[in-house]
Amino acid sequence: MIEGMAARMAEWQSPNEGRTIISVIVPVHEGISRLPQIRASVQTSNVIAELIVVINGPELVGKISPEGPLETVLIANRIGRGYAFIEGSKAAKGLLSLLLHSDTTLPNDWDSAIVKALSDPKTAGGAFSRSFDEKSAYLQFLLPLGSLMSWVMGDVWGDRGIFLRTDLLKECLPALDVPIMEDVRLGRCLRKHGKVRLLRETVTTSADAFRKHGSIRHTARFLKCRLWYALGGNPGQIFDYYYSRR
Repeated sequence: MIEGMAARMAEWQSPNEGRTIISVIVPVHEGISRLPQIRASVQTSNVIAELIVVINGPELVGKISPEGPLETVLIANRIGRGYAFIEGSKAAKGLLSLLLHSDTTLPNDWDSAIVKALSDPKTAGGAFSRSFDEKSAYLQFLLPLGSLMSWVMGDVWGDRGIFLRTDLLKECLPALDVPIMEDVRLGRCLRKHGKVRLLRETVTTSADAFRKHGSIRHTARFLKCRLWYALGGNPGQIFDYYYSRR
């Protein structure tokens, strides 16, 4: 077991072999985007990392071009983050994958944290801790509450950045075949294959939806959609409700 883990770590941390270690898949759509910061994090990775940008809205077609040999830009043929992740995963060459929202930025040494977590063969995948780009008292209250829900329910919410081995991601592709709630479904798939880790390292995600729609109102809409889905709601109808009323 120990020798196997050591060999796996050596493989993942050996950039001289020219093997892509981490594929970072980022759907982009109209709205807040942190793509320049995400690009910088990927380009300065300690291991070889590729960036796969998936355009998930017609308004951005032709406006984003790849920057460098380790970046790919694709166009999803259906609107919805789950569909975009499916398109990106098909192009992933890395041994590991990170599914990242475009309004979320990565911490320092994000790649080392992922490699270390997945060097444990009992770990199927996981996510980062989360912070917002606004320090309001209400949002600070939500952070530990969200972490508690993740620990209790085993969910890996998408705005935390979800990481896993790429071969497992491709096995879990049917879970992503929805326009919304793909993170809930992917979390279920991960739990069938091992432990789900919540890292101490922290991503920073946009609080724009809370600012734009009102903190309590946006929280209520989000929780309603989660409950609706848990009770058997149709993801397409939930998607239409969530975005049409924003």
